[in-house]
Amino acid sequence: MRPLVQSICVLSLTLLLAGALGWPMAGQAGTSLTLKEVENRLVRGGYAETLLNAPWAVEQGEAIVPLLGQMLKKQKTYAKELGGATGAFPFNALWALGHIPKPSALQVLEKYFAASHDSSAALAIKGWKLRAQEKGLGYGVLTNDAPLREKPAAQARVVKELKAGQPVKIERQMITSPGEEGPRGGPANYDQVEIIPGGEKGYISRAGDDFSPFM
Repeated sequence: MRPLVQSICVLSLTLLLAGALGWPMAGQAGTSLTLKEVENRLVRGGYAETLLNAPWAVEQGEAIVPLLGQMLKKQKTYAKELGGATGAFPFNALWALGHIPKPSALQVLEKYFAASHDSSAALAIKGWKLRAQEKGLGYGVLTNDAPLREKPAAQARVVKELKAGQPVKIERQMITSPGEEGPRGGPANYDQVEIIPGGEKGYISRAGDDFSPFM
C-alpha cells in the first residue's frame, strides 16, 4: 500500500473509532470557550444552577482548565462585585477540575490550594489522584461526613460512619428510595459504593439537589 493511501486509511479508521467510542477529537470541545461564558455558567447564577453546570465544565476538557484557573484567582473580585452571591463558585470549579483527567487540572488545583488552603480543593486533589491511581472515573472521595447505610433508605441500618475525604468505588448512582422524600422535597436518591480500603458496601444519600456527593 502506498504511504499516502495508507495514511488516509489510518486517519479514516481513527475517525470512525472516535465516533463510535465517543472519543473527543482535537478542537471538538471547548475551542470557542470564553471567560465570560464560563463565568455566566459557574458564577453568575443561583446556587443549584451553577452547581449543576459543573459536569458541563468537565465535558469541556482541558480547554476550560486555564479559564477555571483565572476564575479562581478572581474569587474575591466576584464576591465584591456580586455582593457575595457567587452561586456554587468556587466549589463547582474545584469539582470540575478534580474530574478533568489532565495534569494541568491537578496543577491548577495544587496552586490554588497552596494559596487558599481551601478544604474543598484538598478533596478535589485527593479525588483526582484516586481516579488516576485506579485508572477509572468510577471513583471519588466523600465531600462531607455521611453514614454508609445497609440499604438505600433513611431508616436502614448504618454500616459505618464515614468522614469527608473517604475514598470509594462508585458502583451505582441515583438509586431512588420508593416513597421517601429527599432533603429538599422530591424523591430521595442514593449512590451505592464500596469503601476503599476495607471493602464494606452500602449506600450514601444524595443531597436535595441530587448533585454527586463525591469529589
